[in-house]
Amino acid sequence: MRIRSNVFLKYFTPIFFVIYFFVGLLIFTDYGITTDEEFQRFSGFFWLKYVLSFTNLEELKLLVDVKFNSISGFTLPNPIDFPFYGVIFDLPLALLEVVLGIEQSKNYFLIRHFFNFIIFYLSSIYFFLILKNRFNNDLIANLGLMFYVGSPRIFGDSFFNNKDIIFLSLITIALFYCFKLFKDFNYKNIIIFSLFSAIATGSRILGIFLPLALLAIFFFDSLDKKIDRQFIIKILVLVVLYFILTILFWPYLWSNPLTNFAKAFSIFSNYIIDIKFLFNGDFISSKFLPYTYLPVWILISTPIVTQFLFLIGYLFYIKIFYKRLINIEKNEYNSLWENVDEKKDFFIFFNLTIILIYLILFKAVLYNGWRQIYFLNVFIIYFTSYGINTLVNNISQIKKFSKYFYVTIIFFLIAIFYNIYKIHPYQSLYFNNLSPKDVHTKFEVDYWGLSGKKFLNEIVKIEKNKIINIGVASWVPLERSIALLDDSIKSRINIVGQNYKNAEYIFSNNITEVDSTRNNKYKIPSNFKKIDELVINNVLIYEVFKKNKY
Repeated sequence: MRIRSNVFLKYFTPIFFVIYFFVGLLIFTDYGITTDEEFQRFSGFFWLKYVLSFTNLEELKLLVDVKFNSISGFTLPNPIDFPFYGVIFDLPLALLEVVLGIEQSKNYFLIRHFFNFIIFYLSSIYFFLILKNRFNNDLIANLGLMFYVGSPRIFGDSFFNNKDIIFLSLITIALFYCFKLFKDFNYKNIIIFSLFSAIATGSRILGIFLPLALLAIFFFDSLDKKIDRQFIIKILVLVVLYFILTILFWPYLWSNPLTNFAKAFSIFSNYIIDIKFLFNGDFISSKFLPYTYLPVWILISTPIVTQFLFLIGYLFYIKIFYKRLINIEKNEYNSLWENVDEKKDFFIFFNLTIILIYLILFKAVLYNGWRQIYFLNVFIIYFTSYGINTLVNNISQIKKFSKYFYVTIIFFLIAIFYNIYKIHPYQSLYFNNLSPKDVHTKFEVDYWGLSGKKFLNEIVKIEKNKIINIGVASWVPLERSIALLDDSIKSRINIVGQNYKNAEYIFSNNITEVDSTRNNKYKIPSNFKKIDELVINNVLIYEVFKKNKY
């Protein structure tokens, strides 16, 4: 049976990656556009102009200028006034758009979605290797991979979220090379880790936590080992190389590296945008988040089985960590870990715990769920896998019937993937069974306006061969979704916003920047009647209202 199992897993992993790749190719065009994507595209062209200013590529400069000057209508601050965002994804995609001569808005957003998926896909390979190297068990590595890919919100966002998912992906890749340093602290691994951690930082400045955490590990190592001169030289090489590569991949740092880095870190550490939104039935400000904000969002938007296995793994590791700590005091051990595998576990535990404590206690500014910290998912799924390994190897009853335990886990995974299939392409709006009834009345659902594409495609089928005037009872700019439509139907759509008297239809996805119980800005007029709605897994996504003719 053992031999058969190993043979099956030997072929399962490559087959899964092939299937996953082709599924991605088939569905990446199905997703809507977010409110941020036009800004991200503009940011890419802004910094591409800056980079090209150091070259003599005059023809390319002219093409980029035309593109840059044609972009408008984004909601985030202008990159000219707010240049701190990393552009490790946006700049290359801006260059690709120019080189390939892509002119249709639908095509240049779809190519961004395609590469968004590709980068996350590559990160899933690295995550599988992280688990395989840690647990030396192909079955646990494959199960962990399924949880990583099958996190519904992560899966959905992986096709369009070119900030949070790109950062998650780059952190995962950098983490793999970080673990290689634990095993062999040589110059080859130092160069590769420095490269990918710099690229991650070039995506989001928070990427600096990975090399800082690595230095913390080296500090703990030095407490019980004699550090030689060669080791110190290697650490200095790592630090210097990381900062040089970070500057290289982040054009904002070119003019004044140290000052601009400190300024960017200060901005993102204390960045406060006063956004109003719905949370747990209350209309709150992003400046005054309750302590429960982050735990509640993770609780209601992560599969329950993932949370259960994560808690098992996390709590069991805390037990091990406590024993190590006590034994150090008793001089029975001289380190917080016995081997490289335990060092990896501590590294994940250390990062996840410190970051979560900081986010919760200091009420870090978050909005739109917990998407800004999706990068923590790599740590969460690591401990989910750790939980599986713990139950199989440490609970005698489960160890005895491990075959049935694995079958149970696979059953839950099948249910998760079936749910992903059922709610496609709205996986990023996933809520689990712990979420309250009528969740749309208590939490923001389609905060990025992803459903606008479906609505517009449906409405042009109803009203054939005429211009359609559409009102919007939502803060989300519906006109963004026009960019993903075919050119043949774009001209037939006229968005009139809250000028409802000129509207024939009103679209509402219940996303507002005002308290709808006190402000009538988005109140549907009495002469409009509800004619349609989109409900996914009993969650209301949007509603459509039509003006009465009498």
